[in-house]
Amino acid sequence: MQFKVGDKVLFLNEKGGGVVTRVEDDQIVHVAVEDGFDIPYAVTDLIKAGGMEEDRPLTATKRTAAVKDEKKSGLYILPHQTEDFTNGLYLAMIPRNQEQVLASPMDFFLLNHTGYRVSFALFINRSGNFYGKTTGTMEPGSRFHLGKVERTDIEEWAHAMLHTLFFREGKTELIPPAADYIVFRPVKIYKEESFSFSPMLHQKAMKILVTVPGKPDSRQTEAMEVPDTVKHMKEDHERSSGKPAPERKNKGILEKHMVGDNIAEVDLHIVELTDNTINMTNADMLNMQLDYVRRCLEEAGKQHVGKLIFIHGVGNGTLKQAMVKLFRNTPGLEYFDASYARYGMGATEVKLFHSGRHKKNDL
Repeated sequence: MQFKVGDKVLFLNEKGGGVVTRVEDDQIVHVAVEDGFDIPYAVTDLIKAGGMEEDRPLTATKRTAAVKDEKKSGLYILPHQTEDFTNGLYLAMIPRNQEQVLASPMDFFLLNHTGYRVSFALFINRSGNFYGKTTGTMEPGSRFHLGKVERTDIEEWAHAMLHTLFFREGKTELIPPAADYIVFRPVKIYKEESFSFSPMLHQKAMKILVTVPGKPDSRQTEAMEVPDTVKHMKEDHERSSGKPAPERKNKGILEKHMVGDNIAEVDLHIVELTDNTINMTNADMLNMQLDYVRRCLEEAGKQHVGKLIFIHGVGNGTLKQAMVKLFRNTPGLEYFDASYARYGMGATEVKLFHSGRHKKNDL
């Protein structure tokens, strides 16, 4: 169904309706709701309720000056607070097709849930190199549309960088500028439970806390330990340089990946294997990922683990092809696509047959 500015619409999945104030593209339109706020909706969630509004302007419902001034730049005022949010700046990912959240492209927003005006600069991460994406200014309690993101581009955002400056007029506490990574596991976009209905956004969304005013290093990420793969690469380099490498202690790398009895789930996205991809080429990252796969297979053989699920994402298919080549040349296993319902198209399941422990027909 096609919509145009001024169309009266009703919501299919919730009560009420509004007036179309902007048509972003053939999938997203912005609707002025009863409370006077512009909300983006998927066209599949709307039906027409009547013709053009002729008796009153589109802004007859009281909208703030910030919406009028900033609408063209992608800034929209959030509805009144209805969720238990930590005070901070968030990244929100909203699937365009709310009925198929695991396959739909997504709209990305910054949510300013603070009492400060925020100026920001966003940099996406492509293979360890940062590229300027956009800049903007947000009023307190507003959101900024960063654009449509295809699922094949999700890894550019999984280790992106956001520079922020918080400002408040009058006497105030000085907030130092912050530079924060936007860190999340790309595999989460293929899990139904990652997307919950947000009363504030009127849609299912995945939200990530990026930064908190006054605490520039208090991101919603745990302190990242240097992965074993990186440590071993460093040791190999030292050995080739004639330096004695410290004795390796095998703690079993699969221990942290076990998700059930005899089942390990291994996320191979590069941000899960190293916290620093600066100066790494695509070949470097691929070699790191394949090395981790080999070590997981080796450990599974020692520990008699029967099933490994490797989460590699969709991307351009290079990693999956390299893994398939490795599996073909490794005896005692079989491999196939993992559950689509749980992982989408981005995971491969491997079953291992251990002599004296499991037979092929037992798994």
